[in-house]
Amino acid sequence: MRFNFLYAGRYVFRTGWTYPESYIPYNMVRYIVKGDAVFIIDGRKIVVHEKQIVYIPEGCRLACSTLGDYFEFYSIRFRLSTQMEAGDFLSDYFHIKTVTKVRQEAGVLPYFEELYKNAVTSTAQNAGKMFRIRGNLELIVAWLVEHSGDTVPENDSQPEASHMADALQHREASSRRYKQDPRIRVVMDYLNSHMDEQFSLEFLSEMVGICKSSLRRLFKEQSGKTVGEYVVELRMSTAARQLLISDKPISTIAYEVGYENPGYFTRVFRGYFGTSPYEYRKNARI
Repeated sequence: MRFNFLYAGRYVFRTGWTYPESYIPYNMVRYIVKGDAVFIIDGRKIVVHEKQIVYIPEGCRLACSTLGDYFEFYSIRFRLSTQMEAGDFLSDYFHIKTVTKVRQEAGVLPYFEELYKNAVTSTAQNAGKMFRIRGNLELIVAWLVEHSGDTVPENDSQPEASHMADALQHREASSRRYKQDPRIRVVMDYLNSHMDEQFSLEFLSEMVGICKSSLRRLFKEQSGKTVGEYVVELRMSTAARQLLISDKPISTIAYEVGYENPGYFTRVFRGYFGTSPYEYRKNARI
């Protein structure tokens, strides 16, 4: 079994942030640095807090919203070389739970910090950093396996057996409905590496050999978003990361993620994060 790293981000959200329910086509682990939020995973409402790690398996549906005026977390996306038709390999075979309490922060937080630091500075030519990224990802998963008993009560009223049955039924339905189409994976990979470019649905549909209406339908089924919504999320996530790790001018960041008009970029960013790029950078460094 191999862990294929996709992306790492550090995010800060303010009051009112919501992430609409979406299909998740990869695995995620999120370390909650500060604040509280509601995560709804396959219909199960979970309140998450500081010093908790949330495991979000591939194939689930996820929605999130903040509960306070500040919410910060690391998020790592990855895929497994070993897949299951239904269920989840890490939770079913290694008993990783949805929420794990971190009792000694020094034990696992450095892995997230080191992975993130290497991810935001790595290049295709820097093989050493890629090995460090994969190594830290494996250490995070190993930590979760070793601490699979350090779970916290989940904020709902259904008994655990009922939850397990409901989750499995939902996962099986999701697997049948959302079996990943390799053509949509190609489109996503292209958008991930060309987010600064302008594109058209006609170009994307020709690239993978399907009509525009089929691309719209399949992309929405696979990602839970339209192509445009997916690109905005990708651009905003990348911009937020640059605001946190660099001192680049906001106009430069706007241009690098595909916005020629910094004013329009600011309006989109405010609509997504609930604050301006300047305030986002300022508040995250307090």
